[in-house]
Amino acid sequence: MKNFIPDPSNTIIINATNISYKFHGIGVYSLKILKGLTQLETDLQFIVYLNKSCFPHISDIYFPENFKVIWISSKVSPDRRFKGHILRLIYSNYLSFKYRKFLMYNTSQLEINFFRFNQVVTIHDVIPLMFKEYHKKQYPYFKLILKYGLKYAKFILTPSYHSKEQLQKIYNIQDDKIKVIYNGADGLKSKTERRTSDIDSNYILYVGRINRMKNIQTTLKAFGLIAKRTEQKLIIVGDDEQALKRQIKLAGLNKETISKISYKENISENEKCNLFTNASLFVYPSLYEGFGLPPVEAMAYGCPVVVSNNSSLTEVCGDAACYINPEDHFDLANGILKVLNNEDLRIQMIKNGFEQAKKFKWSFSSFEHLKVLEYVLKHSKLPQQKHTIILQPVENINSAILNTLKAQS
Repeated sequence: MKNFIPDPSNTIIINATNISYKFHGIGVYSLKILKGLTQLETDLQFIVYLNKSCFPHISDIYFPENFKVIWISSKVSPDRRFKGHILRLIYSNYLSFKYRKFLMYNTSQLEINFFRFNQVVTIHDVIPLMFKEYHKKQYPYFKLILKYGLKYAKFILTPSYHSKEQLQKIYNIQDDKIKVIYNGADGLKSKTERRTSDIDSNYILYVGRINRMKNIQTTLKAFGLIAKRTEQKLIIVGDDEQALKRQIKLAGLNKETISKISYKENISENEKCNLFTNASLFVYPSLYEGFGLPPVEAMAYGCPVVVSNNSSLTEVCGDAACYINPEDHFDLANGILKVLNNEDLRIQMIKNGFEQAKKFKWSFSSFEHLKVLEYVLKHSKLPQQKHTIILQPVENINSAILNTLKAQS
């Protein structure tokens, strides 16, 4: 399409302004879906809005002629935290008026359009409603504003059946208006790939945000209990070093234990791959997850995972994880030692993890998103689909889908 002429009958506005310089779960989701859509054949046109802070992550994406990218100020980036969220919400509703005749796709709940019918929105979780004490600024938004946005939205996407049930329970959403599409995960191409030999693999890994919901203090306390009983170090990959230092202080760790903890930020995809691939295990004692992307990535890279026994994590990790009570650092410490000290268990967890991770493919997820957008553009709602279609690995879906996805491999 050499002449890009927006037409409401075949053009969709994608608001992906939540992709930032610092990686986080929602940003990874938006980036992967956007990249996947550029690799699929479709008659649709897309106008994509991005903020300038995410340019390093977008620069390697080839946008075909049916895509038009519009860059806006980095002031709306999630890197600016609450101010960025507020500005992004305001800007999203400005786009809603600007493109009032077009279908809009908002890739997270923090950009929902007020009182707008012609939109598709992804709701990743409703954590602020369930943990008000940790999200005092976001709670009113989820309680009031999001409620009305969802009431008028044409269609809703969410990454797990647990999240779907919560959304239906809290916001009274009818079943034919919401669809589960699992997130994907990058990882090793096969379980026969060997770990790199130039990296010390005696470490426990955590990847995620540094906040109370991710339960960093429990991780630190658990490590404090086992630090003298193992040669393992603890590597934390996060987004806020000062917050981590405060949590270390609150955990009351001694100097010897602190010396075995290292922190990394803004790592590359290659660094993340190496860290996951060579780690002895991955810990994720989150208090709540709408999906839980880091554990899935760990499994896809052949890393055993120790995770919380709550929310969507049991759905996503299946029988491949060692589950612990996230509110009990003794239980987490025991879970870590259980996996570290039992080689047969580790081997079985790695095997199960590879099999479980096959259910989560960004290529399949992108294809399902495209099907939704194509259908919603032409109809008022989607037909009911069986539970199992989401759970099928890419290798087992029908030949028509496989033919469409071949270009990506």
